[in-house]
Amino acid sequence: MITRNDQESADIAQEALLKVLCHLDRFDAKQGSFESWLWRIVLNAARDAGRAAGRRQSLLDRMRSLGRVAAASDAEALVLRRLDDDQLLRAVRRLAKQPRTVIALRFGAGLSYREIGQQIGMSEAAALMAARRALSILRREITSKESLP
Repeated sequence: MITRNDQESADIAQEALLKVLCHLDRFDAKQGSFESWLWRIVLNAARDAGRAAGRRQSLLDRMRSLGRVAAASDAEALVLRRLDDDQLLRAVRRLAKQPRTVIALRFGAGLSYREIGQQIGMSEAAALMAARRALSILRREITSKESLP
């Protein structure tokens, strides 16, 4: 009832089961029943999935708005206008872990470069450069897919 579809429900159930198996040694019967401990894990997994979905949607909204703000002669803005949300999300997901993380933190979570640096263990200047590289990689990814028939 919490999720939007059966696939998302199955993913959350699988994630919860993995957490239960990995942390079974943490269960303490003195603090409550096994069933309540299990439901707490399931609920936390559902909340985590909901937050992740919210970040993905926020990233899409922010990237879409960036395309509208840029000048019409800007190739990046033109590509973003032609992409639908699913295409953009697929392109971001094809990125390696660090560029994907930097883009998510910058445009999804709206963090400053200083905050991004703190989250992933680098200086503000390094976070700025990582964001520029990530956007450059994303731009190449999108334009290479756009040029295909």
